[in-house]
Amino acid sequence: MSYPGTMAGPAFYDELRALRLERLLDAAVEIITEEGWDGLSMTKVAQRSGIPRQSLYKEVGTKAELGDAVVAREAERFLAGMRDGIAAHPGSTVDGVGAAARFALEYGETNALLKAVLSPGHDAALLEPLTVRPDAVLSQATRAVADALGDLPEALVDTVVRLTLSHLLQPTVSIDEAVARIVRTVGGH
Repeated sequence: MSYPGTMAGPAFYDELRALRLERLLDAAVEIITEEGWDGLSMTKVAQRSGIPRQSLYKEVGTKAELGDAVVAREAERFLAGMRDGIAAHPGSTVDGVGAAARFALEYGETNALLKAVLSPGHDAALLEPLTVRPDAVLSQATRAVADALGDLPEALVDTVVRLTLSHLLQPTVSIDEAVARIVRTVGGH
């Protein structure tokens, strides 16, 4: 006997797995923002998310891998917003870069997870994917901006991404001034 929708079985399980992953990442972010990286434990994530601890280990592995998954999700959110900023200005590379940089800086300024990671006394293990392992964020951001723009030299794209991340991680001027500096760099090209 065949039931309607039986072909959708694998899609259902994929959706269920994605929902579980989102739930446990949300729980991890809440714990990190409240207690810092040191306060994060797999037991706490399991309790807060309602996902059994054994399933949590199967889903993400170790605490370090959970940290990587949290950073990867946040990085994808940054990249999506940057791509949208560029796409909103199809006729102007300078305006697109400015919009992308503004999104990244404003999102970063209000992002509770980033604030927790950058706060004094945090465990540097969670910051490592942002600063030490360029494949985690820097390379992805450079590829995303290069793909969205297409007409800028690779070295200039790399410079724009590094400037934006620098202003994000160690702000010394207002967002408006940071964006103006980044835009001047692109406009000077």
